[in-house]
Amino acid sequence: MGTITVTGALVVIIGWITLVEFDQSSEQERKRILDKIKNSPMSILIISLMPIGIIVNLLGSYMASLWMVMVGASLILLQGIIVSFLFWNRKRWKSIFLLIVVVGLGSFLYIPLIIH
Repeated sequence: MGTITVTGALVVIIGWITLVEFDQSSEQERKRILDKIKNSPMSILIISLMPIGIIVNLLGSYMASLWMVMVGASLILLQGIIVSFLFWNRKRWKSIFLLIVVVGLGSFLYIPLIIH
């Protein structure tokens, strides 16, 4: 098994909690969520933060650019924080758990900037 990065852990945790929450919804609720996403540019922007963050992070790793890696990781971190606030009215404990994990892992993201 390969190494696990903080960014990878963020992607897995955010994706897992979001998919579990979506899967627990009824079929009618899922349809409503999908319709809301299709009709809201802000929702599409929030969803696109993770893929854009992953691509920027990968390009930054390939080009050995610390600032690109940090921008990509920051986009993923931002999405995690936004998603945790979106879950606040649905499952408060999941929202708090996700926020604590994202902020905790996010603090490890910025250690290279402090050291560098």
